[in-house]
Formats: sequence, C-alpha cells, structure tokens
Amino acid sequence: MPTMSHSEIDEFLSKPRIGVLCTNELDGSPNGVPVWFEWDGERILMFSSASHRKIARLENDPRASLLVAREVGEPEAWVAVDGVVSMSEGGVVPLMERLAARYWVDEDPAVAAAHAETVESWRQAAAQLRVLTIVPEEIRSYRA
Repeated sequence: MPTMSHSEIDEFLSKPRIGVLCTNELDGSPNGVPVWFEWDGERILMFSSASHRKIARLENDPRASLLVAREVGEPEAWVAVDGVVSMSEGGVVPLMERLAARYWVDEDPAVAAAHAETVESWRQAAAQLRVLTIVPEEIRSYRA
C-alpha cells in the first residue's frame, strides 16, 4: 500500500479538509463526528464545547483517531492520526479564529455576516470551550 512521506502528510493536513474524530462511547462502541482541525507539524488541534458529548467520551477514554480524506473526484488519499486527546481551556479563542478563517471562505456578504456573528458568540462563550490536542502515537496514510 503506497503511503505518504512526512512532508506529504504535512502538506495534506495543511489543507482545509474536514476530519472525522473517532472516539469510544461509554459502552466501548465507536463514534465518529466531523471536525475542523489544525496540524502544526507535531500535533492536531481542535476545539469543542465543554458540554458536547465527545468531551464526556474523551474524559472516559481519551484514545482517539482523526481520519482526514480527500474529496470525491480527487486522487484517493487519506491520513489517520491516532493518539490520546488532552483537553485544556487556554488558547481556544485564537485557535477557533484561525479555524474559522481556514474553513469559512465567504464571498457572500450575508454568509460572511452570519459567520462573523457565530465567531463572536464563540468568543463570548470561550469559558465553555475546550482545546482538544492529539499528539500522534501513530500516523497512517495512503495515496493512490
């Protein structure tokens, strides 16, 4: 199976792709949710509301995998980052601002205004948000 080099993985994860964060339910069954993420070359950073169910799942079992794949129509490729998730309260506002800028490219003024309101609501709720960090224990990849 053809895999990616470290530099190819860095380039792949630098693109604004949706990831699927896979965690374990309290009964051990798998659960995957779409997430925005940032790769800094050493770790995956995400954010979430502290009241979201994935936080309870990660408090119970911090093991997780983030799967990121190319879109349909692109040559097949994916990266999976496996590791333990740590959670923190600090740094959430700059992270969510970077992620919003990365994932929301707004040309329609009405959509841009709605997104700006959402970002402002996140700023106001920063105390209820958490930074989720995965330091990879293993990185798996495939490219066609």
